[in-house]
Formats: sequence, C-alpha cells, structure tokens
Amino acid sequence: MTDILWTVVIVIAVLLLLAIIVRAVMSRRSRPTFQTRELPASYLGAYQSRMTELQAMFVDHPREAVASAKQLVDDMTMRMGYPTRLTDKERMDDLASVDRRHADRYRTGLGLKADSTTEEMRRTLQSYLDLARDLLDRGTSGSAVDAETRPEIAG
Repeated sequence: MTDILWTVVIVIAVLLLLAIIVRAVMSRRSRPTFQTRELPASYLGAYQSRMTELQAMFVDHPREAVASAKQLVDDMTMRMGYPTRLTDKERMDDLASVDRRHADRYRTGLGLKADSTTEEMRRTLQSYLDLARDLLDRGTSGSAVDAETRPEIAG
C-alpha cells in the first residue's frame, strides 16, 4: 500500500514538472518575433480625423463604419511593423504578443455577425476605435490619454 502511494506521488510530481516545462516553452513562443515602431508622424493627424469620421459615419452606415474601423486598425498595425497576416487569428496573436488588451479589443471586433444589432455594432466600433487610440498612444512615445477624455459613441 505504501509503495502504491509513493508511486502516485512520484507520478503527480513528474506531471507537474512537465506542465511547468510546457508552460515555460509556450510562454517563450508567445513573445513577438518582430519589432514594433512608432507610427510615422505624418499619419497621426489623418488617423485621428479618420476616427472622428468613422464615429459620425456610424449614424447612417453602422456596418460600413465598423468595417472601415477594422481596416484602419489593420493599416495602423502594418505601419507599426506588425507582420502582414492572412487571417484575423494570426493578427490577434501578434497583437496579444505585444499587449493582451489590444488582442481583447480586436477579438471583440471579430465577434460581429451578419445579423448583429446596432448596439452590438456600436460596441464593436467602440472596441476598434479604442484599439486605434491605444495604438496612437503607443505609437507616439507612449503618451497616455486619460479614459475620461476618450469620446464614447452614444448608445
């Protein structure tokens, strides 16, 4: 009976050790294999005005505003040095390797369906625009913008 108990304890210890090793290896792989850079200064004003346009566009064309906001984020990430990706999952993984919050916002945007309500589209647009603002903040020497100064889309 004692031999069986020691065998179980040893097996559990070995499994825990293997789990720790696998987690360490996986965390190393999640580090970005690319370098991000600041956004070109010549684009900052255009990006900011485009975000304002998208908020206004949402009133009459919500689905188009959301699609344009995703394109804006994709353009920003490309200019910041993120790799060009074929799938949204790969782009989300790249965003997560730099900042998990960015990936969460991108994931929220990807959750939009063809039959989504206007409120779901509003939340999706807000998520993409928050991500774009974060990228602008990160791309301009990391100057933080207070959450209270960020415009909300009326809901």
